[in-house]
Amino acid sequence: MADQNKGNEKVIDEKNSFMKALFFGQIREDVVFPYPKPKSETAETVAMILDTIDRFAKDRIQSREWDDAGKMPREIVSELAAMGLTGLAVPEELGGLGLPQSGYARIMQQLAATDSSVAVTLGAHQSIGYKALLLFGNEAQRAKYLPKLASGEMIAAYCLTEPSSGSDAASIQTRAVPSADGSYYTITGNKLWITNGGIANFFTVFAKSEVIEKGEKKDKVTCFIVESPAPGISVGPEEHKLGIRASWTNAVHFDQVKVPAENIIGGVGYGFKLAMGVLNHGRLGLAAGCVGGAKNAIKASVEQAQSRVQFKKKIGEFGLIKEKIARMMTQCYVAESMVYMTTSLIDRGDMDYSLESAASKIFCSEMLWETVDENLQIWAGNGYMKEYPYERWLRDARINRIFEGTNEILRAFVALSGMQGPGQELAGLAKAIQYPLQGLGLVTEYASRKVRQNIFGETITKAHPALKKLAGYLEEHTVELSQQCEVLLKRHGKEIHLKQFAQKRIADVAIDLYAMFCTLARVTQSIEEKGAEACALEIAMAESFFMKAHRRIESNFRSMDRNDDELMKMIADKTYELGGYPFDVFKA
Repeated sequence: MADQNKGNEKVIDEKNSFMKALFFGQIREDVVFPYPKPKSETAETVAMILDTIDRFAKDRIQSREWDDAGKMPREIVSELAAMGLTGLAVPEELGGLGLPQSGYARIMQQLAATDSSVAVTLGAHQSIGYKALLLFGNEAQRAKYLPKLASGEMIAAYCLTEPSSGSDAASIQTRAVPSADGSYYTITGNKLWITNGGIANFFTVFAKSEVIEKGEKKDKVTCFIVESPAPGISVGPEEHKLGIRASWTNAVHFDQVKVPAENIIGGVGYGFKLAMGVLNHGRLGLAAGCVGGAKNAIKASVEQAQSRVQFKKKIGEFGLIKEKIARMMTQCYVAESMVYMTTSLIDRGDMDYSLESAASKIFCSEMLWETVDENLQIWAGNGYMKEYPYERWLRDARINRIFEGTNEILRAFVALSGMQGPGQELAGLAKAIQYPLQGLGLVTEYASRKVRQNIFGETITKAHPALKKLAGYLEEHTVELSQQCEVLLKRHGKEIHLKQFAQKRIADVAIDLYAMFCTLARVTQSIEEKGAEACALEIAMAESFFMKAHRRIESNFRSMDRNDDELMKMIADKTYELGGYPFDVFKA
């Protein structure tokens, strides 16, 4: 049993993280410079696949009809599988294309630009559906299932969410009870809003099972492979959704379903860690899809801005339309820079990318929402009509701020995970002060770093000289982030996990900083390759984004002490008591 449950994943040092270093006030230039470029063989393979997708989209994709009907033909998935699109990251020896994460993300970007429901269906299959198997499965499990998953013979779904368990994955109620001889488990529970639930025959199911730790019985989450059809598995009717209406979304019910013990991934009790690992990895496919959708919207906005005439002028000549186009362009460029920086961290294989993945998902999903909203505004009345695709783009985009961890939960994750290291360091220092002989090394290291940062700050040496001012923003704000985190940790201690207003500000600063670093590295590379004159547009977008991000960061730092947080809490609490908005001008 031990060999069967031995995972395939690499062990990654959680301290080996670019963003986590920022919370200590440290800039790891070697991680983000030079900006990563895909290998030539990957680029060639991806280019061929993109051409195939474009031809398929022209001939077979009928987004408006599928959206109206609330479904796509099942054979579309089979046709996509025949093109190799269901096994993009599966190793070639197991029947897949063996693409690195960067190549996978670029294809998901293209699929999302083609049709959101198609992208969600394929993403749910491989970004999360069988990702636990791909990342953490043992060799026997991978050999048994991955060829079928890569070929599309099996379609996967990720069964984590439950009626009473969404972002709080540890609170799941589905149970897995072992047989007397331990040869199988019996799973009972209900899973909600399962993408691909209506067509899947491979379920990655998370259930609580009893384990013994240090002599005590505990309920911990375990990850199972569950094949369907099987006695006890039933699938609910299709959900009627706001957007991505052509994708399959169903409840899946498990009633005394027997699953062989060899179908446990990663070992009994390790499911929560696996679930988070899958989501950290899978968020990049979603983020890349957001970039694809945004590029579509920008193209449509430019078309309307250049053709629509009002007051004897093209509307694109008016300042307020130019401002929208410029902001959409800039935000999309930054988002794209974040996505492919982060996929390169995954492809390296030695980096903790959990914060970078969450930051990318937050930024990209909010960028897409703003972009499709502004595109609809530029198209005005036409944008609101179903005759055009723009209202559908808006509806399809909305789910991304909820999928794979709501942006609110992910902001808390970025802040608390980022501050965890500095918090442990401060706790260690407090203990070292009590026992100075034992803790001398820790105190010395901490004091040396603080003196160096206070006197010299952090220095960026690899940015292009033309971007020196932008690098200066990052040098300044990275040290400020460390200082602000230390103030908050000293002020709130272990209660910091309850201070969500402060968490949001810290997270937003960290996300902006990561976005700025990714952009700085990418523009630096462009200048070095093409020269500053040829990169005028990229430099302008970088400067514009840095100016706005700088103002946001400064505002967030100021608001740590001067804010209306208590007023906001009071207003919310009173509203809860009243049950809604109580005021009416026509009533006393």
